[in-house]
Amino acid sequence: MQRYDQLLPQLRGLLDAGDDAAVYEFLLTLRPADVAILLGRLDDEEARRRVFGLLAPEAAARVLEESRSWLQRELLRCLPDHRKRDVLWHMSGDELADLVGSLLPEEGTRLLELIPDDAPAIRSLLEHAEDTAGGLMTHEFVRLRETMTAAEAIDHIRRRAPDAETVYYVYVTDDQRRLSGVISLRKLIVADPDEYVGDLMDRNVISVPADLHQEETARIVARYDLLALPVVDENNVLLGVVTVDDALDVLREEATEDIQRLGGSQPLEQPYLQSRFSELVNARVWWLLLLFVLQSVTITIMNHYGAALESVVLLAFFIPLLIGTAGNAGSQAATLVIRAMAVGELRFGDFFRVVAREAAVGVTLGAVMAAATLLRAALMNSPPAVGLTVALTVLLIVLTASVIGAALPIVINRLKLDPAVASSPLISTLADAAGLVIYFTVAGRILGIELG
Repeated sequence: MQRYDQLLPQLRGLLDAGDDAAVYEFLLTLRPADVAILLGRLDDEEARRRVFGLLAPEAAARVLEESRSWLQRELLRCLPDHRKRDVLWHMSGDELADLVGSLLPEEGTRLLELIPDDAPAIRSLLEHAEDTAGGLMTHEFVRLRETMTAAEAIDHIRRRAPDAETVYYVYVTDDQRRLSGVISLRKLIVADPDEYVGDLMDRNVISVPADLHQEETARIVARYDLLALPVVDENNVLLGVVTVDDALDVLREEATEDIQRLGGSQPLEQPYLQSRFSELVNARVWWLLLLFVLQSVTITIMNHYGAALESVVLLAFFIPLLIGTAGNAGSQAATLVIRAMAVGELRFGDFFRVVAREAAVGVTLGAVMAAATLLRAALMNSPPAVGLTVALTVLLIVLTASVIGAALPIVINRLKLDPAVASSPLISTLADAAGLVIYFTVAGRILGIELG
């Protein structure tokens, strides 16, 4: 981050000086990923287009592949068709399919018309949903036959490598393109030149179906430390491979979305500073309105138990402490469960185990908080009955909030929704309402007051 804070002023200074030759020389010192980040941070759209226009077609293609969708669309629209064709020709098939899929249908069609030779392969990738292994895979890989010798295999890889996205692992198929094994390039190099691929390959191949969700696909890549993961159809025909760089991009995007949802906001498509004012408002206003409506339940509860508050005014002093504790306990449980689900540690079948575990944790935490509450009540010179009321309420609130915070994400995930929807603000609001009901119910029993 500090590096980009230094590079960005340099780039802006060169642009302001109007020295395109110096800008070009500056760009040559950077990697494509660095250029993509700097372009995304430039505030001026015209400056972004000017910088991108200086890049050679192959370099421009690499920068596009490293850019976010919004920036890809903006940069492409500034290019004339002949230059656009040159840039697209240098892009990898999976990245190009993602780009076309992010465009409006008519824009995507016009883009494919510029590269007729690659269009059929791109369309076949677009047949798969964007958020699946099929939508993530690339067709640009090397296949071998079992009957090849190691020497023939290396010669074949040498010819196909320029068009392949990865050659570190090479997949072996039969005459019907069914996946039968995998072999590493290292193993081929050290093998006897006359040894057959069928004798060298590993037949225990980890593969995934084309309709597997991209997040689960990325987890498998991470779990087995793979550089590439083959994607097959129902007949075990090899369709493509998912490379580790694409898997990392998925994990980063999913983590970003989860963090934004956990804060009670819809994910932003563009970086914060590049997002329009209306997008920032729209991403947050609906959640705020929903939480406002839910929070109004708290007002209704307070109004219902108004008589209790009037008879024992001291009860009102503890309300902020209680609802704050409820929200914190619920958010803690929700965050732990959502993270465990995100990395594949929890499934719906674990629901009752999770609830039982959080109930036990909630009782333990609640007991500790109850002891602290008794001490606080004593320091306020509160009557023992009031202190007991608040302490018992804290115990029950922490227990209830922990269970709600753990159970709600699992239920939401079961409904095929993102469990991060069970955000901290939502959990806190529900826990607050439940906490007030518990508080006044306990107060009615211990203090013997009339409950509205």
